[in-house]
Amino acid sequence: MSDTLFDPDYRSGRHRNPDWTTSIVGAERVSYRSGSQKEKLLKAYKDAYPAGLTDDEAAAAAGLPMTSCYWKRCGELRQDGAITVGEARTSRQNGELRIECFYKGD
Repeated sequence: MSDTLFDPDYRSGRHRNPDWTTSIVGAERVSYRSGSQKEKLLKAYKDAYPAGLTDDEAAAAAGLPMTSCYWKRCGELRQDGAITVGEARTSRQNGELRIECFYKGD
């Protein structure tokens, strides 16, 4: 068992189709850091609760680089039921229309 909430996540579908070699290798490599990224993001959503965060706001709060594909980890948290989707609103981060998500709770 790891020290993080999320172990490496080897879920399928992380690479683009057609199955380009670079995409497959990238998907394999991200599985090792996806767990810690999701843990940081979930903590950001939890710390903001009962307020919600957009994906980019959660990434900033979690200290993740904007080049980290944080939006994919947020999508996996939604898919896994850890966060729930709210309404669209203007992002405090960049002023663009984004979906706000909320920590689902324990």
